[in-house]
Amino acid sequence: MEREDRFLGYNQEKIQGMNRTLVLNLLRKGGICSRTQLAKESGLKQATITNIVNDFIEWGIVKETGFLTGDKGRRSIGISMDQSTFGILAVRLARRGFSIGVFDMCGNPVKIIRRSAAQNQDPETVISSIFKEAVELMRDNSERHYLACGIALPGPYSFKSGRIEIMTGTKGWHEIAIRERFEEALDMPVFVEQDANAAAFAQYWKFEEEHPGEMLLYLAVGPGIGAGIIQKGQILRGRIGVAGEIGHMSVNYKGPKCVCGNRGCLENYCSSRAFVDKVNRKKKALLSFEETAILLKEGDSDTEACFFEICDILAIAIANLMNCFNPSVIILGDEMSHIIPERMLSYIRGKVKDLVLPALYEDTLISTSLLPIDSFVHGAAVVAWNQIFTKPELYFNKYSEDEKKRLTR
Repeated sequence: MEREDRFLGYNQEKIQGMNRTLVLNLLRKGGICSRTQLAKESGLKQATITNIVNDFIEWGIVKETGFLTGDKGRRSIGISMDQSTFGILAVRLARRGFSIGVFDMCGNPVKIIRRSAAQNQDPETVISSIFKEAVELMRDNSERHYLACGIALPGPYSFKSGRIEIMTGTKGWHEIAIRERFEEALDMPVFVEQDANAAAFAQYWKFEEEHPGEMLLYLAVGPGIGAGIIQKGQILRGRIGVAGEIGHMSVNYKGPKCVCGNRGCLENYCSSRAFVDKVNRKKKALLSFEETAILLKEGDSDTEACFFEICDILAIAIANLMNCFNPSVIILGDEMSHIIPERMLSYIRGKVKDLVLPALYEDTLISTSLLPIDSFVHGAAVVAWNQIFTKPELYFNKYSEDEKKRLTR
């Protein structure tokens, strides 16, 4: 049975869109392919593939690369993504700064810049800085046509209101309609995602073959704590978009009051802010996170004791998540996981093993990030590309028509 038969009940336009999305993702993952290879991997008819590829060539998405030698010495024309024509602007907003990147169609970084911001810096000042840096970055990479901007925001971020509900340690962000502000300033479509969701999706997008059809959980352990949950390629958001905000899960019902209204929230015990506060109290110092991280790398005994106390609580949280969601993969990310990643991972695995059923532990992979770069800014780009790939004709066909008009002037 042809794979196209599963689309019975959809109208022709819907089927065509789904087929285009399928082929785009095969090209993204496959590098140089032949039309025959795409037909075989997609289950689509050869004529369908030919029509889709012809559209893609006309729109500037793919290019022919020359002859390929296949089975029995047969030759076919290779095609691949044109990674030089289009770009996505990606922004990651964090509590202590921001990252901006340009990414190609396969989700690969072209250039990424990072800027710091003072604690409690006015949101309008930060946004103005982002706009300024973004315009300069696109100007420096002006050979690309920018289709959209993806943004990864710290949570809780409400899709319903379009605002950050709480950004611990800063003020005023709940008053900013992020997507509207960016669309107005950049004059392009903007796709917004909670940062842990974006990071989780980036891991899945790049390494889907390693975890097909299963649940992947990305645990962001930074200035705040959040979880991104991917089930069968879809982000689990909840009703207003704050699913996975485990930083505000109570681990001590008699603990200190959190800005969210709860008591004893996880991020008050396990975040990088909690780590720095813990070390500073012990040493009676005023160290920054960077200074504290250096002490940990150098093997300072007080700092190590504080760090592994935090890992003990984090292991309990991970065990709870395993019991609640039964994921196939848990990935530790953000700044706490980057200081001494191998030691942290080994320690947490050992603790978690003692806290869950043996069968659950043996069937769950606990790992650190599979991406060599900032998972959040990468995730922001992936979120945008994924939206574009869902309806490529809306973005690429318009570009093709605009180019024809420009060349005939």
